[in-house]
Amino acid sequence: MKRLRRTIRYLYLLFCPILVLTVGLAIYFLPEPYRFFQDYLSELGAQLSVDNLFDNQISSVIFSVGFGLCALISIIISILYVASDFRYKYLKGSLNLIIAFGASLVAIPQDKGNLLVLHTIGAALFVAAFGILNFTDQLLRFVRKRQEIPEEKKFDYYLDTTIVVVVFVVIFLLIIFFIPSEITKNPTLILLSIIFQKLVLIVDCLALLVLDLDDI
Repeated sequence: MKRLRRTIRYLYLLFCPILVLTVGLAIYFLPEPYRFFQDYLSELGAQLSVDNLFDNQISSVIFSVGFGLCALISIIISILYVASDFRYKYLKGSLNLIIAFGASLVAIPQDKGNLLVLHTIGAALFVAAFGILNFTDQLLRFVRKRQEIPEEKKFDYYLDTTIVVVVFVVIFLLIIFFIPSEITKNPTLILLSIIFQKLVLIVDCLALLVLDLDDI
């Protein structure tokens, strides 16, 4: 069982660098400056750059391959969970399967034919499932370690509490901003959605680093 937990943990630790490297390389090869606070990550994978319609094939391929690898890793993790005898294995297995499905749709360029709807659905599923999975892991970690609140709260107690709260808040705010922004196209809501899309991924990748084997 410990070996299986270690394998899943290694896969998670591989998932995040691939995601970060994918975004970093896609930004590097983008034929025009990437506006971090104005552009969704999806625009890195478009076949043409958003503003000037420059050819963006290199970034598009990097983006598709990177998210394809993330989808593959998530499928493997999902299978390992379902095949295990861990607690909450079906919940975690299902969330990883949704992440895989979302990542596979994100790999489709947003400007490829009339597939923007599929890409948008994939992006929503990927970010939401990744966030919910991390919140679930962090909450279960907190409950496991804090069956009884100690009389003298130490640093790790406050750290665990902070992580749970931060992971929840960024996911909650993304949902609050994203859904109305898609309906109203309000510039302020769109800006906040773009910012919190990135915050969710950054916070979730960092949160994965604190998980112990017992949290897998």
